Amino acid sequence: MNRTSLIGVALLGWSAVAAAQPGDAEPPPRAGPPSIEPEPAVEPAPAPAALMMQPPPVVPEVEPETNHKLTVLFAPLRLIIPLVEFTAEYRVANKLGVSITVGAGKREVTGTGTSAEGTEIEGGLQGRYYVIGDFDHGMEVGAELLEEYVKFDALPPNVAVAAGGLTLGAFLGYKIATNVGFTFEAQVGARYLVVEPGVQGDTTLGNPPIVDKWLPLLHLNVGWSF
Repeated sequence: MNRTSLIGVALLGWSAVAAAQPGDAEPPPRAGPPSIEPEPAVEPAPAPAALMMQPPPVVPEVEPETNHKLTVLFAPLRLIIPLVEFTAEYRVANKLGVSITVGAGKREVTGTGTSAEGTEIEGGLQGRYYVIGDFDHGMEVGAELLEEYVKFDALPPNVAVAAGGLTLGAFLGYKIATNVGFTFEAQVGARYLVVEPGVQGDTTLGNPPIVDKWLPLLHLNVGWSF
């Protein structure tokens, strides 16, 4: 082999070795940080139709504090006459009551220089509406119809007497019935004499004059509710 061939072979070998070395090769691209994609927003699930259509809750009605149906009252002021008087009131509704009044006792009527004693019997009706509160505790307005009959005995000669009669009135009152049953009631108003009493005694003297047909209506009663 001549010298020129050896030089060519040497150049070819050096070129192959240089191509095999990695120093001159371009480095691979460097990987960047991993990208984080945001999670999609989750919308709340709609409420079931059955829950959306439910009616509002029903609030139970407030029950009365007590369950009294009947009140029996006694009138201590009427003992001044003296007269024993009782009233029984029945609960028709929570705000409505009706009552019956009965009484009996002695009655004395005085006139010009004379006086007469007799026996009185009375009976009456009342209707009460409780504008504030109820049957057990409240303010009442109402009306009263009361008949008073007085029987005079042993009237002296030349004496004519009349007392009692039928009266109609209106009143405003207040009633308190405790949980145990004790009850207090006060009523104030006015009543009008719609039917005058009959004359007893010497009827030839004519009817005694009626001074005033308007009379006070006053009740202060104590009793018990059941």
